[in-house]
Amino acid sequence: MSQVQPKAQFNLDGIQEQGFLSFFRGLPEKPNTTVRIFDRGDYYTVHGQDALLAARELFKTSSVIKHLGTGSNKVESVVLSKLNFESFIRDLLLVKQYRIEVYKPKSGSKNEWQAEFKASPGNLSQFEELLFGANSDLTLTTGVIAVKVANDNGQRVVGVGYVDVTGRLLTVSEFSDNETFSNLEALLVQLGPQECIIVSGDQSPDGLKLQQVLGRNHLLVTERKRAEFSNKDAAQDLARLLKLKGGADASHVIARPELEKTHAIASLQAVIKYLELLSDESNFSQFTLTSYDLSHYMHLDSAAMKALHVEPQITGTDGGATNKSHSILGLLDKCRTPLGHRMLAQWLRQPLVDLNKIEERQDMVEAIISSVDLRHSLGEEHLRRVPDLQRLARKLSRKQATLQDCYKFYQCVERLPNLCGAIAQYDGPHSTALAAVFTTPIQEMLTDLNKFQEMIETTVDMEMAGQGEFVIKPDFDENLEELRRQMNELESDIEKQLRKSANDLGLEAGKTIKLESNAQLGYFLRVTLKDEKVLRNNRNYRMIDTNKAGVRFRNNAMTDANDQYLNAKEEYSQQQKTVVDEVINIAAGYIECIQNLGSLLATLDCIYALASAAVAAPIPYVRPKVTKTIIAKSFRKDFLEHILDLALKMLNLKYFSKGNSGNPMTLVGRFTGDLYLAAAAARVKVEVVAAAAATAAQVEVVVEVVVVAAVGVGSGILEVFPFPLEVETGCATGTAPAHSFTLLEVDGIDIWGSLELELEIEENINGGVCSL
Repeated sequence: MSQVQPKAQFNLDGIQEQGFLSFFRGLPEKPNTTVRIFDRGDYYTVHGQDALLAARELFKTSSVIKHLGTGSNKVESVVLSKLNFESFIRDLLLVKQYRIEVYKPKSGSKNEWQAEFKASPGNLSQFEELLFGANSDLTLTTGVIAVKVANDNGQRVVGVGYVDVTGRLLTVSEFSDNETFSNLEALLVQLGPQECIIVSGDQSPDGLKLQQVLGRNHLLVTERKRAEFSNKDAAQDLARLLKLKGGADASHVIARPELEKTHAIASLQAVIKYLELLSDESNFSQFTLTSYDLSHYMHLDSAAMKALHVEPQITGTDGGATNKSHSILGLLDKCRTPLGHRMLAQWLRQPLVDLNKIEERQDMVEAIISSVDLRHSLGEEHLRRVPDLQRLARKLSRKQATLQDCYKFYQCVERLPNLCGAIAQYDGPHSTALAAVFTTPIQEMLTDLNKFQEMIETTVDMEMAGQGEFVIKPDFDENLEELRRQMNELESDIEKQLRKSANDLGLEAGKTIKLESNAQLGYFLRVTLKDEKVLRNNRNYRMIDTNKAGVRFRNNAMTDANDQYLNAKEEYSQQQKTVVDEVINIAAGYIECIQNLGSLLATLDCIYALASAAVAAPIPYVRPKVTKTIIAKSFRKDFLEHILDLALKMLNLKYFSKGNSGNPMTLVGRFTGDLYLAAAAARVKVEVVAAAAATAAQVEVVVEVVVVAAVGVGSGILEVFPFPLEVETGCATGTAPAHSFTLLEVDGIDIWGSLELELEIEENINGGVCSL
């Protein structure tokens, strides 16, 4: 975090100080992972342990700490400027994964405060603009998950509810699990939530083990009362949140198969209450409810994700991340849109196991690799101009969108025919796949968006939009026409003052003296610092400010004309407000279409990224051949030949390797990485398999179900379990389905001298152990 400067001091008198301290001490106790910030208008303050945190993490010094009160009643306090506040909450929410509460004074009271905003790593909606700005490249998921563990007829059942507010998605999943929650951990990897809600005070063995799993996956844990995990009124609540077809009501929701997953629905209700979705009408009729099936994706735990370096790892106490290029995501992420960045990260957390879907992705990647023109057109002409349609849909649903947002979407729609044309020019063997996935759906959406385009063209002043000013056409209303006429005349007068000032000061208009404008100041003149001397002691000109770009100033006549211009501009804005609101309301009716188009363009961006990564590789990437069986040809390592021979005899292949075996371990890691990349439909390096005296095209790998688990020092599991290898090995092998590939990577410890451990592993895999 860059160095920041604190605001100098409080602006509190004695009475205000005592009143605030009385309120502050009366607040309920909070965990250290929740930070309370007080908004005082021009600045913000934090107090107590939160002040010490700000001093240590934000300012890197204790000298900024002040004290409110006297004697033993003193409370540590730190003042934050607006920039300090923004920097602080970015660090808290995105790096440290803390919660924040922002308090404001109640109306008419200086000593009574109320929580105005709340945010957590899984719920950033109230701070989206502040955290990510207009040019967001947000790639992290921001969902919240709730987990309920129940016992049904002696069987451990896990119910999961997941809410992605940004994607407007409600997800439920219910499944049986073992004592180490292997299936739950795989689901956490696949969904990638930032925060998890659990029942408070659960000290049962399952409850304690659940907290260990959540901690290992670096989730912020929030405890809620057991009563919030209730199915009561679930159908009515969902009927208000879901996008239902005309005439559908709570009775139709009850009939949905998702409602049969009672434990999952109870968890979903806990998240809905936690996020207070029902208190905001902009959430009504916006969400989609789906059921999540773990079997659709490769089964990976968090240790395997870390061992494979799928995503950049957070390291150290300062929350710094490893170099992005040192991960699979960094290697493959050549996306040109925020939509694509997010989807590619999701693809890598959810490698496919459906052979048809894998081959469809591979076909499209191969098509873009083979066409230089198409690849260049997508990357340089089309995708880079696509706005974040997911965030636009979110702003429209919350009634926070502007005319500029609508115009940006209009521009995106205007470019779609050219995008379809660029894709259609490809006439290779995979043209059918590209047409089915992209061209045909986009053309259908264009038909649906015709009315939207006509509305924008009819109402928005395109000439002004080209200059960066987004207003309604003046001929839309007589009052607007008159105001535009006045503004044009005032602009003409201001331009005359440019020429007059140039003559007065002996400068050349448009070169050494320039007329400029911005939204805050309106019009002004500017000269460089070199020419600043012509303004000294000249009472005809009034300086506005000085910066490295030069000196900004006006004469009296320009000041008067500019004031009139700004007043007319403000009146124009007020006069057009009704029309703007109507345009935005109509645009909100296209939210579903915007979301679908965003998903489609994100998919195209991911395919482009995988193709670009393959082309840019210093060592050529090739397309792996994926089949239903596992066949590795011409391998020359004795232990691999033994393992692969064993694969033909066993329904479950249990593949063990020794972490300190040198080159063999390197080959195992590369082979495992190829399994993963093949399932993600990415291309693999020739050299990976060439090390085993084979070509990548010769390697056929099973992806029907692939279970990858990493056990040992490198995974951090030894810090959690007294006998981790026995426990976790039994877990991973015990839950592996038939016809699956299980890799247990034992990192950094020599375990094979232990007869007891070898017998334990041998028992777990029914005699199929391979000792290296």
